[in-house]
Amino acid sequence: MRLNNLTLKSLAVLSHKGGVGKSSIAVNLAVHLAKEGKSVCLLDNDFHGPSLMTFFKKDPEVQWLNNYLLNNEPAENCLQNFSLPLGLSGNLWIGFADPGSESIHNIIRIDQDTSFKMLQNLIRLKKQLRKPPYDIEYLIMDSAAGNTYGTVNVMLITGASLFIIKISNADIFGTSQMIAGLYKQLKSRSLVLGNLIPSTDEDSEKFTDIKKMIEELFNKDIGKNAVEFLGWIPTDQKLQKLEFNAAIRRLKGDKVSRVIYTLNQPNHVFSKTLSKIIPSLFGEVE
Repeated sequence: MRLNNLTLKSLAVLSHKGGVGKSSIAVNLAVHLAKEGKSVCLLDNDFHGPSLMTFFKKDPEVQWLNNYLLNNEPAENCLQNFSLPLGLSGNLWIGFADPGSESIHNIIRIDQDTSFKMLQNLIRLKKQLRKPPYDIEYLIMDSAAGNTYGTVNVMLITGASLFIIKISNADIFGTSQMIAGLYKQLKSRSLVLGNLIPSTDEDSEKFTDIKKMIEELFNKDIGKNAVEFLGWIPTDQKLQKLEFNAAIRRLKGDKVSRVIYTLNQPNHVFSKTLSKIIPSLFGEVE
């Protein structure tokens, strides 16, 4: 059964495999909306490879989202508000997944009954987020790569599913097959966004042709008009250098967080492209 709600707009961010920028896109979408004065909740449902902590400084007293979903920890103990630390005009609540090896191992081994328990608790949390003190307008859920129990859970409780792809043979065809299998079961509103595309004006005609070929593949594998292809997010050497330098500083022991472009680099092409597609993501296009 689909669980849509008219007063809370929700989005699952998914991918066929890791390393395509899924979590970065989820983070930057959430921060942009909160920066614009919206009340947003970002949940790390990627229990296999949590990464939201690389963007934010989690309060050690805040409990993991795992504890809410599996151990009946109250929601207020598992959500942290980043509005003041980030200087946002809206609210940004974040629930972090436990990156510890024991927690990841336990999640990998969960059975169907435990997954159903987690789904029930996610539904309960979604209802709670509509009420004070949260009054959430936008719920964004970062899910694990691939087709897991968690993937199905987030698709069941969100209004749309955004699949992030890179232009590689394995990823495009793998994503198409992944969506095809899930769409038959869930009939979720499915969106696809290309990421990490080289930013060159000369290739605009080539990318138009690629877009057409990808759409034809999705129509063939999944069904005509079952998937909406949103286009590309360009990358450049500046973005790659920022990410690389942050990683090196982290390796050296510095307590540095990854760059949130919509907050710190709002004029970068990455930020501008994301802000333009937000209405399409949440069905706000007139």
